Amino acid sequence: MLIEFIYTSYASEPFLSEQLTALQKQCQDHNNPNQITGMLLYDNQQFMQVLAGEQAVIEALFKKIKSDPRHQQVKALIHTPITERNFANWSMGLVDISDSPDRPECIEFPLTHPSSLSQRLLIAFSHHFEDAI
Repeated sequence: MLIEFIYTSYASEPFLSEQLTALQKQCQDHNNPNQITGMLLYDNQQFMQVLAGEQAVIEALFKKIKSDPRHQQVKALIHTPITERNFANWSMGLVDISDSPDRPECIEFPLTHPSSLSQRLLIAFSHHFEDAI
């Protein structure tokens, strides 16, 4: 069964841009052969990730993420069956929305279903949950 899974966590230590790029590459190297797609947002030591794939594969990955020392306070938010993937073309997209002078005013997410819960959660996270979901 194909599922969409969304979780949040805090980084044990702040990630530099180079470390985020290395993390993205590591995720892509794992996700491509396992047919996992998704999006990772990073904001000043906070992560929010949307994953899509076969249920058993995603659940095994989440178990690994929970035991990863780079993550703290890992919380599952959404675990739902889907018929189509959001981020179907991304083995792992990454957007760093940490406060910085070059932070984009608006972030466009390449969603298959633009009005999905994934989109509303990502937008809320990217706006520090200022807007209601």
